[in-house]
This record gives sequence, C-alpha cells and structure tokens, in this order.
Amino acid sequence: MANSSFTKVFTTESSNTNSTVITWPGGTGQMVVAGTFGSGTVKLQLSPDDGTTWVDVGGDSSVTAAAVVNYSVNACSLRLNLSGSSGASINAWLTQSSRDDVEGKGVMDCPY
Repeated sequence: MANSSFTKVFTTESSNTNSTVITWPGGTGQMVVAGTFGSGTVKLQLSPDDGTTWVDVGGDSSVTAAAVVNYSVNACSLRLNLSGSSGASINAWLTQSSRDDVEGKGVMDCPY
C-alpha cells in the first residue's frame, strides 16, 4: 500500500531532467530516491519565486545512490533534478506535507 504522505515525482526516470514540482508549505520533510543512477546525481532544488529561479538545496540533498534525506526549508516550490546520468532508472518521492516532528538531517539508511 502506498504511503499517502509522499508524492512520487520520478517514475523510472531515465533521462537528465527535472521532476514534477510540488508546492511546499515550509517545515521539515523527506526526499526518498532509489533505483539505478547510471553515474547520475539527484539534487533537491527550491524556487523562492514560483518557478522562475531554481537553487540547489545545500548539505546532503545531492545524492548519487539510494538515500533518504531530511530537509527543512521555508515555503517554496520544490523539485528534483537528475543530471549526469547514462542508463538511469530513478524513482523518487517528496513529502507532500510538512512534518515538524522529523528529527535530524542528512542521508540516512532506509530500512526496507
């Protein structure tokens, strides 16, 4: 059963591209990325001006292997960016609502 607290923004994405954009209300959330990276990098990006300007979120929000990353940002638009890949097959999700009770930041192991 799918977890309704996440929005799937990449579905077996194989080319260098940007994901679906979500409107983030601000607070703490999670980015979940899995699949074959094909030497690519997935970055969490935010736009403070409704999609005109996109900026990489710093810290551990740039991954080259399957990971779960917590982030805490103000209200904005969020997306993922896949770049530098060849033969990738990426699935990725972003939290669709803020979670102020999520502790910590950074890349964590995701127990399957």
